[in-house]
Amino acid sequence: MLLSTPAFFVFFLLIWLLYWALASYRTARLAIVVAANLFFLGKFGLLYLLLLPATAAVDYCVGLGLARTEDTTKRRLLLAASLVVNVGLLLTTKLIPFVGANKLAPLLTLSLSFYCFQSLTYTIDLYRREEDAEAQANYLTYLSGALFFPVMIAGPILRLNGFLKQLVQPLQLTPEMAGRALLLIGIGLVKKLLIADYLAENLVTRVFDTPTLYSGLEVLAAIYGYALQLFFDFSGYTDIALGAGLLMGLRLPENFNRPYLALNLMDFWRRWHISFSTWLRDYIQERLPQNRRKKPMLSYCYTVIVTFLLGGLWHGIGWTFLTWGALHGVVLACVRIYKNQQPRGKKATRWGTIAATLLTFHFVCFTWIFFNASSIANAWEILTRLGTLATTAQSWSHDNLSLPILGVLALAAVLHCLPVKLLDRSANLLGSLPFWLQGAALAALVLLIQTLSGRGSATFIYGSF
Repeated sequence: MLLSTPAFFVFFLLIWLLYWALASYRTARLAIVVAANLFFLGKFGLLYLLLLPATAAVDYCVGLGLARTEDTTKRRLLLAASLVVNVGLLLTTKLIPFVGANKLAPLLTLSLSFYCFQSLTYTIDLYRREEDAEAQANYLTYLSGALFFPVMIAGPILRLNGFLKQLVQPLQLTPEMAGRALLLIGIGLVKKLLIADYLAENLVTRVFDTPTLYSGLEVLAAIYGYALQLFFDFSGYTDIALGAGLLMGLRLPENFNRPYLALNLMDFWRRWHISFSTWLRDYIQERLPQNRRKKPMLSYCYTVIVTFLLGGLWHGIGWTFLTWGALHGVVLACVRIYKNQQPRGKKATRWGTIAATLLTFHFVCFTWIFFNASSIANAWEILTRLGTLATTAQSWSHDNLSLPILGVLALAAVLHCLPVKLLDRSANLLGSLPFWLQGAALAALVLLIQTLSGRGSATFIYGSF
């Protein structure tokens, strides 16, 4: 059940009505959330109804154990149990296609990596005795947060300790929250169905599958198109998830902040898939062995490269993802070295800022070639066709770039650059309307988008990672 389909909104409406009808009764309210979580998972396969509650039970018990013992050895063993279960589950789902387990693959249609990362925040934070970390005594509460259905497909990755505290607090849904939630859901649907899916179907997939059939200019347009498709697909999912959470009185973390306007690659990763980049920093990069006092720069370079190699392999086990991770890791290290050599307080000129933003954007687009290519050979074909722009006039042919495609590309670029304040103002305006009118407007928007998109919704790209 995809978050961009009418079936999801019918399901969510029923859950939402029951949820708020029982809002004053915490146990009943949480039971509704758990039932919704299990029903949502069951739509992807009955195996998840056995697998995920069982693995969640392990982390729940580990949390109780960490809260009740101060013995270092026991605490390490408890953490090791959580790591084995979650990392083992993650590796199993990643390796199934490579070991010839064709009978199992159809049973695991939902990637579990977001769930595994989310669960590890709970046990690792308890092991480290982080300030906001507190073992959850109620299994029902833990299950409602650990399997929270809006984020199961593609995040954002929740810091579970903080989210569990939200679940047990008194709830409220203000007009401003409702207005922002409905606006986020509407924007998410537009991003996914009218931009990301359109670009995928009419440009990106065709060119990346058979790049030799297209001119250099068409290949370049497809690379830009994929950068925009990936952003609008992923951020569209995030917007719908954030909106669903807000309608339940719950605030989920932001995951994107106009990433293609980043000044450098470090800035890009502060804007792109924020919950994942901070997870990598807090749970991998900062925990790798290093010598920060004597060799701080060497330590940073080594840790960031290793971290992004692992981040690349998380997206998929293959040379394309490893190349993508290596490129980001190496260039991040170079950016850090360059910034350390610059005088403090030096301000960039306006043209320098524009040049840096364009350079960062095009480097990211270059790495997206490997991210989306089916193989290194496929990536090389794309790069070869791209290289013909400087050598042959025929490579500037644009027969396959119709006006609708160019229009969607331009619209996507403009929407990406809109200031965040505009969203806030629009949310406040929508929040001032009667709630029934807000709901009617969203229902009309859903029907309109479904009609315009024609074939319905494709799967979310990050749902397979």
